[in-house]
Amino acid sequence: MKILITGANGLLGQKLLRTLSADYYDIFGVDLHPEPFCPDVDFTYAALDLTDRRKTLERIAAWQPAVIVHTAAMTDVDGCESRREDCWRINVSATETIAKTAKSCSAHLIYISTDYVFDGKSGPYDETAVPNPLGFYGKSKLAGENVVRGAEIDWVILRTIVLYGTGRRVKSSFITWLLAQLRSGKPVKIVNDQWGNTTIVDDLASAIDRVIMLQKTGLFNVAGRTFQTRYDMALTAAQIFDLDASLISPISTSEFKQPAPRPLRSGLIVTKAERELYLTFRSTEQALELYREQEKAATI
Repeated sequence: MKILITGANGLLGQKLLRTLSADYYDIFGVDLHPEPFCPDVDFTYAALDLTDRRKTLERIAAWQPAVIVHTAAMTDVDGCESRREDCWRINVSATETIAKTAKSCSAHLIYISTDYVFDGKSGPYDETAVPNPLGFYGKSKLAGENVVRGAEIDWVILRTIVLYGTGRRVKSSFITWLLAQLRSGKPVKIVNDQWGNTTIVDDLASAIDRVIMLQKTGLFNVAGRTFQTRYDMALTAAQIFDLDASLISPISTSEFKQPAPRPLRSGLIVTKAERELYLTFRSTEQALELYREQEKAATI
């Protein structure tokens, strides 16, 4: 089976390459960079700007994938607020192109979305909750969801939250930033009024693997099992990595003054995904223990 991964050089893309290649799929990947970041994985790579509609249609039509996992997106929440045209081109217009190619190839499209489609007033949310995004990033991802839903194809939307993990040359996540600060002995202020459940990338990749294997369609929430504040997660990380928790102090979101609005009481209920995909997602402690093991292995 041919599987195409957009955003193959990203955190999720890299984890998918390693996860899916172990199942002997014929893997194809695209990203903006001229070279793949995982040259040790056996797959076909091409540099591709998904906002170039003609080239995207031609490239994917030539490969004829049976499954497209669309991970590529603009995820800088504050950047999306200030660069709205870029955000829309990447998160919505490019998704329209991907959906069109999926239809022409009769491909199963898996779209990665976010808890930012909600306003954070009554989380955690299940799959039946009505979206109401606060900022432009969430609005663009909800628009992408609607594109996928209306494309007359077999689709899956996976909503996730605060994704982190290990990879090569990947963008900084909340956890990688936090650990770097604490290891340098720098004090950090972490919001204590933003609630949610964070997600290690291994769990999301496993869920995508099961979606492909079981040929699932529909909407699923995929996240860790622990519902807590960012501040409490930071304290847990300090404990797991044996770092100085006294460097961590709480701050409210209003004091932090971030450019884009954040959903405060967010979080995703994952009961449906665990039941239908036959998975058990990790707690914060389990996920951070795995992260620590992978980080050590990468430095050997």
